[in-house]
Amino acid sequence: MWKGMVNVKMKEIYKKTSLFSFVGGIGMMIFSIFHYFYIYEGFRINGDVLFESSLLAFVFIGAGFYFRGAYAKLAEVDFEGNEITFDIENMQELNIQRVPSLLPKVYSVDADGNPLLKIEPSKEHMSRWLMFFKVFECGFLFPVHYDISTIDGERFATIKIRDNVKKFVLSLRKPDGTLMGYYIQKLSKSAFKNRGILYHADGTVWRELEAKSLAGDIDVKDEEGLMTASYRFGIFPYAMRPAFQSTAYHKHVRFGTHVSSEEKLAYMMIFFYWLRE
Repeated sequence: MWKGMVNVKMKEIYKKTSLFSFVGGIGMMIFSIFHYFYIYEGFRINGDVLFESSLLAFVFIGAGFYFRGAYAKLAEVDFEGNEITFDIENMQELNIQRVPSLLPKVYSVDADGNPLLKIEPSKEHMSRWLMFFKVFECGFLFPVHYDISTIDGERFATIKIRDNVKKFVLSLRKPDGTLMGYYIQKLSKSAFKNRGILYHADGTVWRELEAKSLAGDIDVKDEEGLMTASYRFGIFPYAMRPAFQSTAYHKHVRFGTHVSSEEKLAYMMIFFYWLRE
């Protein structure tokens, strides 16, 4: 069980999104000005570059103002000082939020937008700096590692992702290095829909997973037919709460009440991979 003070919230995510949008917009504006004075030869020759870069500049800056307004709206509500208690054994859902940063990072937040845990590149591996480039985020050419931990850094598990072109292999280990399980998804069988097999550490089949549609809708059931994990594209039960009203799309995964902590961590690994942006 982890117990601590709330120190990062949805409003901070909106603040960072606003900052990144402004930086992107200003960068595109500078490029547009440079292109106009030093490269531009005429609209029919290379005017498309000037038009697209200018359009992107306005879009990014507009997004910056939008998310700055969302941050200001949430900042009016004082959340500071709220103490939260997080116990992975009693965790019933994942509400995944991507955090704007140079390296990939996501939070799982509660119904009010308070962060419970995070998944980010492991600080113990130098390969984390490769993930500055999106092409390497999923282990292309080089294996990459992510830590599942509390907001304060207490680690639950480490994910290793390898992509050898023919298949993706995701492995889950405890902080002491003990293998908990691994997931294999072959490209030949999952070109249109996510489909793969989750194995125990000893190689026996743990769960077979297959999405129902291209959108990724899935129900994972155990041997007795009980639901262990479920995801529906576009379905989010807290959409009307203030913390989530500024963006339209949120990712929500529901766990079965009888699922073990290790199996929940395995689903975190898989859905983190499936629902990456």
